[in-house]
Amino acid sequence: MNFTPTHPNTKLISKYEWKPSSTEGLITELSQIANTGRDTNKFLLYRGHRDHRWLLDSTFVRSFKTTLFGIEPFHRLTQRITESAEFHPAVLNLFLLKFGVLARPSDELEANAEEHDLDAWFEFMKRIQQYPAEDGFFLKGTNLVDWSQSADVALFFANENRAGEGAIFVCDATATGKTLQKIPVGAVLDKMNEIGNSGKPLGVPLLFHPGKQIANQRPKNQQAVYFAQMDLRYDFQQIWELYEREQKTEPVYVKIVLPTDSIHEINSHLKEKDIDSQFIYPDRKYGSAR
Repeated sequence: MNFTPTHPNTKLISKYEWKPSSTEGLITELSQIANTGRDTNKFLLYRGHRDHRWLLDSTFVRSFKTTLFGIEPFHRLTQRITESAEFHPAVLNLFLLKFGVLARPSDELEANAEEHDLDAWFEFMKRIQQYPAEDGFFLKGTNLVDWSQSADVALFFANENRAGEGAIFVCDATATGKTLQKIPVGAVLDKMNEIGNSGKPLGVPLLFHPGKQIANQRPKNQQAVYFAQMDLRYDFQQIWELYEREQKTEPVYVKIVLPTDSIHEINSHLKEKDIDSQFIYPDRKYGSAR
């Protein structure tokens, strides 16, 4: 992603982080990125965080960091922990204990998947991502990370319920290598077990966007695409930056920080495009105002 800021008041904090000074600058940068992506045939994906400090981690990784280590989502584990021989299999097998032993697709979902040529494990994990209240395990979430093909959808999530600076991550999926998966998620879990428990690293995040999925208006409106965090020791930024250096490729991602005082202006921008809570969560029950 050899993109550079175009608005004169955007600060370049690093090659991975831009900081527009206004809502106008933010919208200008997102529009320019989208236009450049279309012109160069790049597959761009967007993800919004309401706190710019948060790392690109899956919900499962955030959960074990806070539950087992008591650290915030924007902190990394120490190098002593992540590179210890004990940590990698420990966290991997906690994940595999959840997905495979304690939680798995129902018989009904398995039958439906077989009849309609669907990926039962993908549908099961996608459901947990979209409806986290249904997750009954003490370590919450999956290793899937939701992205959107729409910058405006990511902007909604970055702006929703934020108090300070939010952020939008833009990923050039074409720069991540051959990561789009046709292998079923269940087979990927088996490979994680085999490779990870042999002590080998599990590599870059894998992209899942099956052509056949269970119809659901919520992920459809959100234009959802999912990256699976394979090596649970390292966040996406660490893995992608390492991949970039090793493969000598262009940057995989950029992070654009939302100005602190832009909340209302961004809401107005999204409202003009009919992107609000009812669009993002079409199956949520909204009561009458009292």
